[in-house]
Amino acid sequence: MSPRLALLLLFPPLAAVGQEESADGGAPASSGSADAGAEGPHLELEGLPELSSPAAAEAAATEQQAEVSYERRLAPTADLAQRAAAILDRTTLGGYAEHDFILSKGGRSTFRNHRYVLFVYSQISEQVSTATEVEFEFAGSPLKRDGILGAGEVLLEFSVVDVKVADWLVFRAGVILVPVSAYNLRHDAAAQELPERPIAYTTVVPTTWFESGAGVLGQLRLPLDMRLSYELYAVNGLDARIFDVQGLRGARGSHLEDNNHDKAILGRVALSPRLGMEAGLSGYSGAYDLEGRRVNLANLDFFWRLGRFDFTGEVVRVFIDPGFVQGFPESSEANTRSRVPPGMFGFYAQANARFRVEPLFRLLPEEWKEGHFTASLRYEEKDTDTEFVTAGDAARLTVGLNFRPIPPFVFKNSFHWEKTGASGEQPHLWSREFWRENEWTYIGSAAFLF
Repeated sequence: MSPRLALLLLFPPLAAVGQEESADGGAPASSGSADAGAEGPHLELEGLPELSSPAAAEAAATEQQAEVSYERRLAPTADLAQRAAAILDRTTLGGYAEHDFILSKGGRSTFRNHRYVLFVYSQISEQVSTATEVEFEFAGSPLKRDGILGAGEVLLEFSVVDVKVADWLVFRAGVILVPVSAYNLRHDAAAQELPERPIAYTTVVPTTWFESGAGVLGQLRLPLDMRLSYELYAVNGLDARIFDVQGLRGARGSHLEDNNHDKAILGRVALSPRLGMEAGLSGYSGAYDLEGRRVNLANLDFFWRLGRFDFTGEVVRVFIDPGFVQGFPESSEANTRSRVPPGMFGFYAQANARFRVEPLFRLLPEEWKEGHFTASLRYEEKDTDTEFVTAGDAARLTVGLNFRPIPPFVFKNSFHWEKTGASGEQPHLWSREFWRENEWTYIGSAAFLF
């Protein structure tokens, strides 16, 4: 991120002037660069002396530090340019994105600008840091569907301040990424081998699931080089918009208010006995309506890397006090009086195998020669109403092949077959109907971190 861009993003009124990035597209060198032979770009701010060279920059910084303390430069009465300069030194901008092509049964096809996510991290002090993630889903607003322009989706998915006391005790508050399931914590598109998220983990666990709240997290080093990590929070929690097919997705809580003033408790504990292996147990419990009916959820996840192979999976079970949606004040249109299912269930199991085709890699650009292919196989099911067979029940089998030339960038290809319970029969891979009456979809995707 160039100094000019960072300054304009953080303090637009300053009218700062920064030199452009280097001609080869790399990030600009700081004024304190170890390369004594190149002065590098510098930043000019109103109210601060020009830092024309590394030596001048160091001298000016030393003199300024003697006159104005770090705390003074961040105080509300400090000069705005001084505050901007201090923030630029310790703030990082990054993110990830994903763009898809979809072809489904019947010849329907579309390009889909799936998501573009910006991530900002700042080390406020040695013990205090903040991180924020903003997602533009389908390019944000406006969103055209069936020829009609409507509101799109721009979400503050994650925005926290962390106060670190020790590795095992960090206090966190803000918009929290709910640690119910490993997938919800690690859902970044470029880190995944398949373009589609597991069907149970977009509904039963509504990835991306985020709530406003506060709590603690940390990790402990155990004997034999084992590691134990945990997260525990109190949040506003789910509201009463819990439906079959959609699952808990529409019930994610408000960042403005709690519909029942009962704080949900949730958390996850994970044990990593060695590098490349982890097992986690997570749970959630909280009221969802005005009458104190509750949602209780338990989730188990695992990951095991064995040489060129990865094995991963999760299983989730939700127990719900059944009723009808009356979870808001009488005047609210959200009181649909629709039936709330008594429970939900879902799981997925996935295997990945990395490999190389050496003759091909000899023909590729130099920076791609350490890349690899990954073949994936995933089977999954979801049931958003455990009392009846409904259209919310589904089974899916996915095969995938991707090419990752460098770690932050991946081309993905997947083909899946899916059968739902719309016919009144519980869908399973081993049923004859799964292979005779399924729906299939091909997805090609480009995803990257930056």
